Amino acid sequence: MRSLISWFVDRPLVVNMIMVMVFMLGYMTIADMRYEYNPNVDMAVVNITTIKSGAGPEEVELGITLPLEEELLEVEGIKKLYSNSMESLSVITLNLDLVTADKQDIMRDIQQAVDRAATRLPNDLLEKPLVEALSAAVTPVMEVHVTGDVPEALLRDVARNVADGLREVDGIASVEKLGYRRPEVRILLQPEKLARLGISHDEIISAIRARNLRDSGGSIDSFLAEKKIVAVGQFRDPRDVETVVVRSGAPGNTVLLRDVATVVADYEDWDVQSRVDGRVSIALQARRKALADEVHTAANVREFVEGFSLPAGVELVMVADISRLTANMLDVLGGNAILGLVSVLLLLCYFLELRFALWVAVGIPFAVCLSFLGLAAIDVTINAMSLTAIVLLMGILVDDAVVVSENVQRLRVQGAGMREASILGTVQVAQPVIFSAVTTMLAFAPLMFLDGPNGEFMLPFPLAVIVLLMASLFESLCLLPAHLAHVPQREVKQRARLFERLREFYHRSISGWLQRRYLTLGTFIAVFIAVMAIGYQTINFSMYPDVDIDTVQIKVEMPVGSRFEETVEAVARMEAELRDFVAAEDLLAITSQVGHHDTDFYGTTEGRNHGWAVIAIQLEPLGRRSGDTDTRELVRVLQGWADEQQGFDSLIVQAMTDVPVMGKPVQVEVIGSGDERYAVAEALLSYLRHNDAVTNSWSSINTGKDVIELDVNHALLAARGLTMEQLVRAMRIAVDGLLVDELQTLDERVRYRLQLPLSAAGKLSTLENLAVVNNSGDAIYLKSLAQFSVRPGEADIKHYFGKRTVTVYGEIDSAVASVESINQEVAQWIAQQNWNERYPQLRIHMGGELEEQGEMLGDLGVAAIICLLSIFVALVILFNSLTQPLLIMLSIPFGLVGVVLCYSVQGLSMGIMSMTGVIGLVGVLVNDSLVLLHSLNEERRDSGAMLSAADVAAVAKRRFRPILITSVTTAVGLLPTAYGIMGENSYISPMVMSMAWGVVFGGLVSLVLLPVMYMVEQDIRARLQRIG
Repeated sequence: MRSLISWFVDRPLVVNMIMVMVFMLGYMTIADMRYEYNPNVDMAVVNITTIKSGAGPEEVELGITLPLEEELLEVEGIKKLYSNSMESLSVITLNLDLVTADKQDIMRDIQQAVDRAATRLPNDLLEKPLVEALSAAVTPVMEVHVTGDVPEALLRDVARNVADGLREVDGIASVEKLGYRRPEVRILLQPEKLARLGISHDEIISAIRARNLRDSGGSIDSFLAEKKIVAVGQFRDPRDVETVVVRSGAPGNTVLLRDVATVVADYEDWDVQSRVDGRVSIALQARRKALADEVHTAANVREFVEGFSLPAGVELVMVADISRLTANMLDVLGGNAILGLVSVLLLLCYFLELRFALWVAVGIPFAVCLSFLGLAAIDVTINAMSLTAIVLLMGILVDDAVVVSENVQRLRVQGAGMREASILGTVQVAQPVIFSAVTTMLAFAPLMFLDGPNGEFMLPFPLAVIVLLMASLFESLCLLPAHLAHVPQREVKQRARLFERLREFYHRSISGWLQRRYLTLGTFIAVFIAVMAIGYQTINFSMYPDVDIDTVQIKVEMPVGSRFEETVEAVARMEAELRDFVAAEDLLAITSQVGHHDTDFYGTTEGRNHGWAVIAIQLEPLGRRSGDTDTRELVRVLQGWADEQQGFDSLIVQAMTDVPVMGKPVQVEVIGSGDERYAVAEALLSYLRHNDAVTNSWSSINTGKDVIELDVNHALLAARGLTMEQLVRAMRIAVDGLLVDELQTLDERVRYRLQLPLSAAGKLSTLENLAVVNNSGDAIYLKSLAQFSVRPGEADIKHYFGKRTVTVYGEIDSAVASVESINQEVAQWIAQQNWNERYPQLRIHMGGELEEQGEMLGDLGVAAIICLLSIFVALVILFNSLTQPLLIMLSIPFGLVGVVLCYSVQGLSMGIMSMTGVIGLVGVLVNDSLVLLHSLNEERRDSGAMLSAADVAAVAKRRFRPILITSVTTAVGLLPTAYGIMGENSYISPMVMSMAWGVVFGGLVSLVLLPVMYMVEQDIRARLQRIG
């Protein structure tokens, strides 16, 4: 090691060139790296979506969902299987177990299962089931709304052109249009004429399909060239369907379609309507390529939109720009990092020589630049997790350099030359410095092996930590000594001598504590037990922090049977009222989507319903607001406003979150095919509504449209020359209309829908008087063939692993109860109901966040055990002893007192990010103890005997400066981010808070408890020797 350090010290030009090269290459790498708000997480979730227009929930369940589920249940690697059968739509959600099988193998097996089930699915499906994996890449990088007070046809034309242009923008993979209605030709039949002429629906459908045909008739040869013969029968214009010959007799006795129907060129019924700032729009959701950069891709989209030429009255509104989150994160973390760096520099200038302090501080940006070179090489992007690692280590990075520079400065004061002091000072502390970095790496390394989406989400964090520490170690042991060797000797300034008073006070105190070491140790143990007991009573656990990512969502559910137009009217009224709750300078836009209320950041869908809507209030990012708008307070105020609204089944206000959690704090599945599941779910829901810790509760029970059941006389049906297929087709035409054909134009597909006049469609009286023409031309009335009955229907039918289920959900106030405690209460209450005995066919499963939390805590527990064991092994290698590593390991729990006090006093909730900070803290706590213990061992080795209390106190006094400097600089470097002085980041604050307060108390442990335990260990050794 000495020769390596000497090599660098003797070559200052090489050292300076390395630094310049690293700074230059680092700057270029940072500019060229991929920026993301979140790491590209594979959610291990697959959605299978199947559409069947006009089908009711039960028809969808029996005809689509169950056949698919039967095949999917045979696939290995599926951890959870949920499904939702609703009107016209089946959605099956699969949670994959990527531990037991490879993702590609599972996806292949899923697709094969879907293909096998396809033979049992209805023949009239317009599209095959869509298999889609969810990931962060599914989240749109931006939404571009095409809006204006112009005809819908013009909006559609502009939207198509803008979408085509967006697909060519660098970094964009696809563009999805929402609120874009396909053109549809409605063929409004005249039932009286059909009955009089004896024309059946089958006859009309066959005539349209036979006419709308484009095919080749082969080719013929000529002397000049080969020519193609094309039989052109396809419609040239969508309205050409009017001229279809339905029936032809003698010349002049021809029935055209327009003779028995009115043809209207229109658009399909609304599925989802998009709105922005109170106006109807067409939303274009631009999704980036997997390897595209969020910031640059969004900038490319903005440049394209701003340069797009628009017709008069049309405008483009950009919302949901995900790069705003990335930019705000960079601003917040950058501001706090700079503040922390300046604070660290000022402290170093106080404790060290000015030029020593400057070279130590320069090591921080050098290590950061060098680490970005390493991160780019292993394909880690700039995202929330990698930047968190940099901010977290901002104060820790100087620890190695502080230990080296302080020892070099000490040797210079003792009279050593500049070169020798730099080399010898570095060599003396090289071993503990290296092992300090190694133990910190070992503390974070187990986080690389966490399973599932949470593990993938966290992966960039430990990777960045390890790379940063390696870069810092290289700088402090190789480059820093070369710089310090050429710093001229100066006298210690007066302000630094003021520090001697504090050190003398510490020396007197530690001498007394060592004399009363057993009392001191007992006091520490008593304080530890008391603090932990208080923490157990006062600290709640919440898996992820309450993240503020600038969007408040309102999930709207209208009363059952509400028409689409009624929902649109209600949403428009709320949009106007909501503007009064937000300061104008903090409001970016209010967008709405009518027809669904999906709010999942990663694309999970709850289905479609004309009575559903979701309103999004998009605010300026947290760091750019005026200060008058707080998301959490806004949610509370808006929920109070929502509770007062009339005419809604449900209005739920929530802050949008992008954490990779797929469940709710309370999520209970009541599984069973009988109706008793509804009673059980209602009882559970009533219990949750009366629980003070539950802020909101609801169930998956959604009353749907009434179901009209027909009791068909099949013998009479056959006698009248009709089949059930003809009967069902006639009913579908009478209710929702039937898609019978389509025309592919250069721009899009035009569909043809056969239906009754709008004034008659979808009414019970229409069904009762419906006439179905048989093959003989006779009109048979439906009421003569069947008896009608009406019963309540369900809006959707949910399954859990192929069985019908009702899910009860609950949101909680984390300040009142933790996820674990509220679920324990719920489980105890359920056990008291004796439902297992009363309803043996029912099964109750508690999942959601509780289940994920259990899995994650189990992974973190394993990571913590691996962390402690690996650190212990490293310390055994360093000290060649079992007892001394135990001294350091025993000091770790006492360092956690700071973390517990921090969260208990401030009323904060402990979460995954906090626990991650604690695991990392373990490695940091070891560092100061390791350096001090190494110095004590050297002193004992030099003296050749056990150290007295005075000797231990002298060594502790000598190491007081570096331990204090490293503890204070680490805490000061972290506190700006922990408390959001330059802007708050809800993700990072808990982790940094754990580290900052843990380091403060960890320094106290190193300076007081470790010398005390060292003396106790010597006492035990002495007694054992006397006994032996």
